[in-house]
Amino acid sequence: MIDLIKAVLEKVGSSHVICTTWSAGIKDANQVKWMMDTNLIKSFKLITDHSYSTRQKKYALSLTELFGKENIRTSEIHAKFTLIHNENYKVTIRTSMNLNANRTCENFEIDEDEEIFSFYMDFIEHTFGEMPKGFTSESGIVNKKLDLFFNKNQEVKKWWAEI
Repeated sequence: MIDLIKAVLEKVGSSHVICTTWSAGIKDANQVKWMMDTNLIKSFKLITDHSYSTRQKKYALSLTELFGKENIRTSEIHAKFTLIHNENYKVTIRTSMNLNANRTCENFEIDEDEEIFSFYMDFIEHTFGEMPKGFTSESGIVNKKLDLFFNKNQEVKKWWAEI
C-alpha cells in the first residue's frame, strides 16, 4: 500500500491522504511521516479496525505519537482504501493490501473519479465526525456509530435491501 500511495503522490503532487486499513505497520507509518516531513503529504488521517489497538498495542501508541489522536479513528472495518486529493485530483485506491509489509499476492484499483471519491469520503467524514479521537476498541461504540452511517445513508441501505 505504501508504494501505491507514494507512486500516486509522485504523479499528482503534494496532497492530503486518508487511509483505511485493518492493520498498519510501524515501518510504513514512518514512511508516511517522512512523506509528511518532506511535504509530499499535506495531511494524513487514518482509520483502522477497532481491534487494532488491542491486537497491536505498541503500534497503536506509536501511530498516535506519529499522527496525533485528532487524525486517527476506528470503525468496524476490513476495507482497505486510500483517498488522495489536492486542488486538481481526487484519487481513490481500493486494495486488498493493509498499510504494512506483507509478501503475498494482492490486488488494487486506482480511480481518479469524483463519484467514487465522494462515496468513500462520505464514510470518512461520518467516521471522523461521529467517533472519538484516537483508537476506540469498544465494539459497542463502534457498531452504534457505524449503524448511524448506514441508517442516514438511505441509498446504501436501499441498495443492500435489494440484494
